[in-house]
Amino acid sequence: MSNTVVHGLKAILSGGADFITFEENKPMTLLFIDWHDNLVGVREHYEKSLIPSYIRCPGHKICPLCKKNPGKYPAMRIKFRVYDPLENKIKFISLAKTHIKKLNDDFTLQGVDPTKVLVTIFRKGKGIAETSYKACRYIVDHTGAEPKLAVPSRELMKNLPDILPQITPHSPDEIAGFMQATITGNAGLGDKGNQNPQKHGLFQKLYTPRTCNG
Repeated sequence: MSNTVVHGLKAILSGGADFITFEENKPMTLLFIDWHDNLVGVREHYEKSLIPSYIRCPGHKICPLCKKNPGKYPAMRIKFRVYDPLENKIKFISLAKTHIKKLNDDFTLQGVDPTKVLVTIFRKGKGIAETSYKACRYIVDHTGAEPKLAVPSRELMKNLPDILPQITPHSPDEIAGFMQATITGNAGLGDKGNQNPQKHGLFQKLYTPRTCNG
């Protein structure tokens, strides 16, 4: 399935997949939907001039971007779904392999299964080289000063958004079309919905989960 094809009225009106962009000093508490053996990695090009900017590589031998820049290899990105309890919504995350390893090390050290309990994710630094992540079990606030967060309902879990469009490589023809659209100035092709930073409501901006140390 191509990520440039959107099915259903709800998906069309919502403007694409809802990806989370972690921000420094703004930790987020989540429940991981995909983890362990369910994680999927895909090679992805980043081309700022193209729409979409993130192109899932179909393979070095057939990818037009690889042929154009043979010395520039696509990065491995791991994509998975999470539950955002503040918005009661399933969203997507895309992280590098090194970041996934760090989160997994934190979970293993603490004996936490992020698919069973809520966890808080912290980002530090800006830029690919400087960014790091830290994770810990969500600490419940019993004073009532913070919102009460809970795991998703069974009904919500029965209607998970499909992750297949986010991990299926673009075809060579699609990529060639993205490239041609840039050359001709036709920016109407593609879908940038999965690259927009996550915009939080006012309540979420005001709420900052406590650190791992409480």
